[in-house]
Amino acid sequence: MTVYGLLVDYEYCTGCQSCELFCKEEHDLPVGKWGIRVLQDGPWEIDSKQYNWNKIPVPTDLCDLCETRTKVGKVPICVHHCLADVLVYGTVEELARRFEEKPKQALFVPQYKPVEARGAFVSANRAAGKVTSFKAVEVEANTDFDIAGHRRPDDELEDGMAASVILTEDLKTRKDD
Repeated sequence: MTVYGLLVDYEYCTGCQSCELFCKEEHDLPVGKWGIRVLQDGPWEIDSKQYNWNKIPVPTDLCDLCETRTKVGKVPICVHHCLADVLVYGTVEELARRFEEKPKQALFVPQYKPVEARGAFVSANRAAGKVTSFKAVEVEANTDFDIAGHRRPDDELEDGMAASVILTEDLKTRKDD
């Protein structure tokens, strides 16, 4: 039996997460579940001139390597939509040969576990289905200053006055004391 996998060249992964997005759309995965996830390592300082910062796409237990797509000769949706072209789909033998060619790669052979990994979806929204009421709260106005919601023209500003905060006469008087 031929075994298939994903080879990830994470040296050039930009972390765009298009693989995550299109996988969720293709498989209709709920919030909080992924078929592939982009993990982040870093940033951390190697020395005073270098930092390490890796983005690594990792298939989860929900990844079936897009079985319905690969059966008809297409590549998995994450590979198809990878903007940096860092995901490669193929046989493990073929990918292992490519793996030896350069560092900063990872070879994954996902093991699809639909029942164990998916489980029942439970909303994390604690207020779902509850009726919520709000009470109006009276707030006393502060007359010491006005805040403009827009920038005033420069010709309307006095010396030392900020463009977005217009001081009232009362505050100007206290400031001068």
